Amino acid sequence: MKSHKVWLIGFTVAFLIICFSFGTALSQDLSGWVGQWFKLTSSSKGYDTSNDPTHIPQTLTGKTTAYLKITAWNTTNQSDKFLSCSEYDQDEDGNTNQSSITLHYLGGADLDFLVLCHIASEQNVGFTARITGKQSTGTLKSATFKTLGGYSYSRSSDPILNPRSAEAEGLTITGSLIAESKLPSWVPK
Repeated sequence: MKSHKVWLIGFTVAFLIICFSFGTALSQDLSGWVGQWFKLTSSSKGYDTSNDPTHIPQTLTGKTTAYLKITAWNTTNQSDKFLSCSEYDQDEDGNTNQSSITLHYLGGADLDFLVLCHIASEQNVGFTARITGKQSTGTLKSATFKTLGGYSYSRSSDPILNPRSAEAEGLTITGSLIAESKLPSWVPK
């Protein structure tokens, strides 16, 4: 009789946990992140090749700073929820560059979740990242952004004239929440 009660209690607890988890997954709401800014630092290490068939790949390293603003939480397609973002950085001449990127929601809680991003362009970039936040009295007070893994690559668009020219790099991006008032003057608000 005692083992029957233990089994029944265990089954009830498991059922409640599953129902709670399923309900939480369906009700995911990251709209509280909309309007938030991150200051991001990107570090890369990799190799560059040239068109010369005897060329040994040359080492590449780089470090850049960018600012990311979360502009929308899109739930139109329930199987692919995502955060729309604007990313700002500067080129070597000091000109501001703006890009729109999408952070696809992979899973997690409102204040601790995973995202996936792939940007297909002349320079392809992809990463997975974990975003964590802390609230106080219902307001987001701090947050971190950290990639779990990332890459950047490009290759010649002309396979006949420049077949061996390519770059491939590993990418690490880290960052934290920043107040809009602390943004540099070159970042549009």
